[in-house]
Amino acid sequence: MKRVLLILLITTLLLGCSNKQQDQNKTYRIAVITMMQGGEFWGALKNGARSARSATGSVLEFLAPVNESDYEGQISAVQRAIDQQFDAIVLSPSHYTRLEDVVAKARSKGIKVVFADTSLMNVHPDFSITADYQAIGKAMAEHAFSHFAEGEPIKALVLGSMPNTSSMTAIVEALAANFAKKEGAAIVNATYSFTDEAIAKDITTSALASDPSINLIFALEEYTAHGVANALKENQKVHFIAFGTTQYEIQLLEQGVIDALVVVNSFNLGYRAVMAAIDLLNGIKPIEKLVDFDLVTKESMFSEEHQRLLFQTLQ
Repeated sequence: MKRVLLILLITTLLLGCSNKQQDQNKTYRIAVITMMQGGEFWGALKNGARSARSATGSVLEFLAPVNESDYEGQISAVQRAIDQQFDAIVLSPSHYTRLEDVVAKARSKGIKVVFADTSLMNVHPDFSITADYQAIGKAMAEHAFSHFAEGEPIKALVLGSMPNTSSMTAIVEALAANFAKKEGAAIVNATYSFTDEAIAKDITTSALASDPSINLIFALEEYTAHGVANALKENQKVHFIAFGTTQYEIQLLEQGVIDALVVVNSFNLGYRAVMAAIDLLNGIKPIEKLVDFDLVTKESMFSEEHQRLLFQTLQ
């Protein structure tokens, strides 16, 4: 009798392990919803997500509006994922309040939601993966200060892309806090280009014309950086720190037009976000770890570490 019970117990345990293994091998449908369709940052994120798809066999669908400012388009993409009963959604919210209702709705339907890069103010996901944007803002300010002599006046123009994302808000707040601590340093203008290169160029041209004492510009998004670069004259002595990894920005970095590029490992961001969604669906708690970033300069850009960061799509 004891022998029979032992056999039954072993059989039950083996079946339980088998079922668990089957769950972990299940093919899940995951919607990856970025802020916009184009852009190097989002392209690298999607490549990272594709790498996770290859490793797990999951089915991914990429959804995004054409422009980051199309909040309704991103809301519609989340609603589409709900209607089509996706197992999980990886989302980079383009507005920190406008998407709260639709995200809450997705979670109420049992869909796992992972935020990648940005977040919402009042509605929480099942998991979130991002970089430390406060630390990024501090690093940008400190690097900028290193280009000026002690006591030399610093007057900065800050050009963000979208005003209502958690990441952009964190960077601008960190820049403002660090400038407030630096004697002789001031942010004379902080505004947004709405990821429009032409708008960024016009803002830069107008700001420099109205205040020639501006000697530092921060461009916090790649299209914004392109507009700033196109507005700067070759002989204009303005220090320029930009965010992104486009070929144009890398060329400007090598030429010394850009003093430093802020690079977030968005490939890793996309990979880990999809893997986190799969872990959640399998009942596993994902590892909590910030995505890495660095400031790349002309002197460091050819190091192996920074080459990997600059050309993430080749990973």
